[in-house]
Amino acid sequence: MLTPPSGSLLETTREKQHDLPPANGQALAALSKDIPVAVPRLPTVDRIEPYIREIDANHWYTNQGPLSERLQERLGAFWGVGGQNIALVSNATSGITLALQAQAIPPGLRCVMPSWTFVASAAAATAAGLVPYFVDVCPKTWIPDPAEVEALARAENVGAILIVVPFGAPIDLAVWDGVSQRTGCPVIIDAAAAFDTLRAGGPMSVGQATVVVSLHATKVFGLGEGGAVISRDPAMAEQVRIHARFGFAGSRSARVAGINAKMSEYTAAVGLAGLDVWPETRARWQAVTDSYRQFLPSSLKLPPAFGQGWVSATLTVIWPTNPQKPIDFLASQGVGTVSWWGVGCHMQPAYQAYPREKLSITEDYGQRSIGLPFWQDMSSDKIADVCRMLQDMLPADICEN
Repeated sequence: MLTPPSGSLLETTREKQHDLPPANGQALAALSKDIPVAVPRLPTVDRIEPYIREIDANHWYTNQGPLSERLQERLGAFWGVGGQNIALVSNATSGITLALQAQAIPPGLRCVMPSWTFVASAAAATAAGLVPYFVDVCPKTWIPDPAEVEALARAENVGAILIVVPFGAPIDLAVWDGVSQRTGCPVIIDAAAAFDTLRAGGPMSVGQATVVVSLHATKVFGLGEGGAVISRDPAMAEQVRIHARFGFAGSRSARVAGINAKMSEYTAAVGLAGLDVWPETRARWQAVTDSYRQFLPSSLKLPPAFGQGWVSATLTVIWPTNPQKPIDFLASQGVGTVSWWGVGCHMQPAYQAYPREKLSITEDYGQRSIGLPFWQDMSSDKIADVCRMLQDMLPADICEN
């Protein structure tokens, strides 16, 4: 994201998010006068405690323990692929890095990827020894144009393609499998926000490309820190696991230059407890989604297919003009906002020198995007209040569609 100036609204909002209170009754009561942009909610202690007691009894705390194995199996069933197709990792950024490394791509080659994404996507590509090659997104899909990517991927200096699922909105993964088959270039899917979108029977099915899901506390299904790599090829999933445990594969001899990206048993305990209550959690996300769909002004552009068979933990809308005035007004009323992706990775100091195509839609959408308050326990009344403020701030010449 574009680094905000010191003391700016965006900077202040982000600082407050680092110390968000837990979503219990007292905390929510304290928030009654303000509406923060996010209030993470993980399983409560009473739900996690039985799994912690198992850890105490097992004396097994990390290194693919029994709870991690169980979480792997349950997530495999949730996504309809089987436990052997899941590799649990410490976070999704490491998961993308490992998924790229598992392809044995020569270092220094380019990784074609959108600039309009969270900076972790670019960080993962560089950590894998690749050079981010930023491309624009399409205004309707919020992802790169497959034909453009396919043409670029035929160049000898391109080693991989990284496609980002925009805020959890479903995309056609079969299209990207076709691009990979025709170009011989591996495709990795950054599906950080698509935990629910990928569920068995959901609107997006795992294809041949390796998919990475974030299990961060701010995601729709969070463990605190964590991630999962999904591959239809069990051998590829195992390769990711090998890379995540220093390159060890059945011995203390490193087969590849791996890293330490294992998930601990304590994190797995939170995950198992979260799956136990997932139906209730999803129902809360669905209620917030439905309320926004009911009250939001229709002239605001929503993520593609927002609320149509999937839930996520954020809501980014595209304002019809410069959004600074509504952002300032919302802030004056105690309503938090955030620019989740900013105006593109190419604007970050660390990535400004990397090659890129023309990024007109990225910069336009990035400048006009607003991340609205969106959390499990957000009441319909609060959502209606936010939407009324947005309606009041719409330019007079912008009519409802």
